[in-house]
Amino acid sequence: MDNDILIISEKTQKAYLPYKYKDLEKIFNNSNNKYNSIIDVIDDIYILPLNKFKYPAFARFREAFKIIKYRSPKYSFFKALDLSFELMFKYDLNPIIIAACRNIDELDIYLDCLEEKELIGFKCFEIRNEFN
Repeated sequence: MDNDILIISEKTQKAYLPYKYKDLEKIFNNSNNKYNSIIDVIDDIYILPLNKFKYPAFARFREAFKIIKYRSPKYSFFKALDLSFELMFKYDLNPIIIAACRNIDELDIYLDCLEEKELIGFKCFEIRNEFN
């Protein structure tokens, strides 16, 4: 089943990223037996510790680079660097949101909503925060 909810949990100190089941299947089938089940794929790729985002500027750079380089491969290495440097200093952007976006199009939609201060218009996935 698809999961269209990003959960940022202070309780568990983890971020639970949204995913599509077809993406899980593709990763599982191409993993050369690295994973024993779909659950292993989710645990390894879609559940991230919050301390990975401890330094937000560096995390924004890293996640922006990854979204271009690995999830939107039609763009060049230089485009990845350009976007990474641009988003690195966008202090109102949570790097976990970048990690949760499945591709550059979702990130563009989020950035447009953020700029307009209308995050209610972001419909790619739901964002929930869990506090202690």
